[in-house]
Amino acid sequence: MKITKFTLNAYQKFQEESLFIRIFQITLFIWLFSIPLKNAIYQISTVLIIILFLIHYFYYKQKDFLLGILTTYKKVLIVFLLFIASMLLSTLFGISEKHEIFSIFKYIYRYIFIFIILLYFYKQSFFSKKYLLSAIFIVLFINSLDGIYQYFVGLDFIGNKPPDRSLLLTGAVYHHNPFGLLMTIAASMSLVLFFDKNNYTIFKYDKIFYFVALLMFLFTLFHSQSRSAWVMFGIISVGYMFVYIKNYGIDKKLFFSISTLLIISTLFFLVDDNLFHRLTLLIQGNSSGRTTIIWPFTIEKIMDSPILGYGINTYKMLAVGTPSVYHAGVHNLTLEFLLYTGIIGFSIFLYLIIITLKESFSKRKIIYFILFSSYFILLQFDGSLIDGKVHQNIFILLLFFIYSFRLDKNTSSEQYK
Repeated sequence: MKITKFTLNAYQKFQEESLFIRIFQITLFIWLFSIPLKNAIYQISTVLIIILFLIHYFYYKQKDFLLGILTTYKKVLIVFLLFIASMLLSTLFGISEKHEIFSIFKYIYRYIFIFIILLYFYKQSFFSKKYLLSAIFIVLFINSLDGIYQYFVGLDFIGNKPPDRSLLLTGAVYHHNPFGLLMTIAASMSLVLFFDKNNYTIFKYDKIFYFVALLMFLFTLFHSQSRSAWVMFGIISVGYMFVYIKNYGIDKKLFFSISTLLIISTLFFLVDDNLFHRLTLLIQGNSSGRTTIIWPFTIEKIMDSPILGYGINTYKMLAVGTPSVYHAGVHNLTLEFLLYTGIIGFSIFLYLIIITLKESFSKRKIIYFILFSSYFILLQFDGSLIDGKVHQNIFILLLFFIYSFRLDKNTSSEQYK
């Protein structure tokens, strides 16, 4: 992960590429930047990525090349298609509003098409994993600065948005929980880069930069007050430290760095009564109505229609006239899929999770295994892969990183690693 060195050389490399590759890389960066914003730019950049793919495919007659990609990922793509078919079946025979049947087709380009396009252009050497990681890091760094600005000024500088409930940092993101998730990913990247043993940077003080960035990300993560994101970062930290100690043992750098991080993190909570209160609620198991209202209601409904469920986005319809209607959704990926797509849809998606975990469980991809596992745990308490655009794209990017290793052997993209 030579992110610092690669970022410094990115501009020079960018100048050497063809115009088409430059356009794609700019579009890809804009798409990444727009994901947290969930605005028209996101829609436009998504369409542009698809158009660029179609132009490249037809102009350069890449039928055999695309067929090779589809063959390589045949099993994963079939599972995706089966899951979408289960969504369509549940919606047709459930209680979903009629327009939801047509909205299901958006999952084809949000899930399948973007996944294929990323793999296609990666294999074509239009970008490397380092470029993508660098772009993601830059986007998250900007969002963290935006969150810090929001903390002190009261409005973020990207969308002029105040925090949720005057206290929960969101940056330009629509809600504090997905903002906390993004800061968790950013903090995890900084943590890994700081402890990386490879001497891959030309900055003399590169480790100091990563450590400072980590503290920034932790500040915005904690002040998002997203407890599910806190838990996710805790799982990632423990998992990565276990791998680090197993590979390198306990050294002075590890001991002093972890001690410093623990002291600073403790001070964050001790000097802020709101953070301390949220932490207390987390320790006490306060679930904001999940275990007492939302989940019991959802389980009861699942038992009434266990095979096919009720169709997508039917939670609010089912909850009318009950206390559950005052909550945004199920807040549990497992129960959400069972409610919307029944046992059939849930079983298909669970199979996708299992084969992806199996795919990532190797020494070479262990970081992605830890990240994907912790993200799946977070989804049991917050977020949605049905109507959450931020979560959908994070999920697709994780799948790309995990499955793209299949293309690394005997591919021209190796030159950028």
